[in-house]
Amino acid sequence: MQGNDERVSVRRHWNGAQSAFVPVDALWDFHFQNDAGGVCGAFPRAFLRARVWCDKVDGSALGHFCREGPPPHDFAVFILPGDNAAPLYERLSALAHR
Repeated sequence: MQGNDERVSVRRHWNGAQSAFVPVDALWDFHFQNDAGGVCGAFPRAFLRARVWCDKVDGSALGHFCREGPPPHDFAVFILPGDNAAPLYERLSALAHR
């Protein structure tokens, strides 16, 4: 990975308008997931996902308000290729377990 200041754009929902930037080092459990509605033609589309602690991101920008109890909470985010530079997306997708 790059230095600690490298940031990646994430979304709570793959088709949602809200996004936020988080430090790459704050993400873990990279994986691909077929999500409902993520269909491209007749073929399901796998989306790159990772987990992040809510105190590492502006959770309100992603619709997380810590209603589940005392923070921090972890939640899954989508990492989309159109939101991030190709080299960064490729590096992160290489970390994903399939």
